[in-house]
Amino acid sequence: MTAEADGPLRDLCERARGPDKTVTTFGPDPYADLEPVLEQFDVTLAHEYLPLPESEGYLTVSVDGRSVGSISAAAFGELRDPDSGLPWDAATRESAYRDLVELLAGTAFVMDDKGHLLATAREIEDRAFRHGRGHLYAAFQSLSAFRAQVPVYERLVGRTDLRATVFGAPDWEPPEVDRLTVRLDDADDVTDFWVVAFDGAGDDDAKCAMIAEEVEPGEYTGVVTYDPVIVDDLTAYLDEVG
Repeated sequence: MTAEADGPLRDLCERARGPDKTVTTFGPDPYADLEPVLEQFDVTLAHEYLPLPESEGYLTVSVDGRSVGSISAAAFGELRDPDSGLPWDAATRESAYRDLVELLAGTAFVMDDKGHLLATAREIEDRAFRHGRGHLYAAFQSLSAFRAQVPVYERLVGRTDLRATVFGAPDWEPPEVDRLTVRLDDADDVTDFWVVAFDGAGDDDAKCAMIAEEVEPGEYTGVVTYDPVIVDDLTAYLDEVG
């Protein structure tokens, strides 16, 4: 079943969009092999020539001409091939791709690369793990898609004071895990989407979410947000349908 055109999750995805952003690379030549990564995001791309070695270049993300952050060329490899490893791994947590996701929060993306999408979702799960308490939500298109993530969520709730709720179409029965609730989405209220959301245990600075809709087989459009109002409305909706 396809989500309604004016469905709550799609509305939240639209509301989560922030101001337009520009990504500018600086160096001797445009970093052409980086463009496929950056073009996944709805940003303006630019390049400015600087007479320095390619390895010493960098990129900036700006809003209305004001820089909000930068990433060095030494880390560009992590943008092209992000580590989608476990949320608590230091290498995953400190990756440049996580930095890019945070800098481009509120910017719509279109991704057909499952690795990039999983790395994006890991940013939300890692924030929840580090916070150590609160409620983590995850919606998959089917519970069988959650199968590979069961060990991850067992550790997320087993090593912290987190609670987790997982949604999915009932095509597989997950094992019982303490502090992990499984909701069967028979009505397809949420499972046209891949959602990962963390309520921050009431801390506005810790609230975060990814909302992504599969618009074509294997292609997702969505957004990452750290807006506490959006996250509150999202988790309230998930509580309602759950």
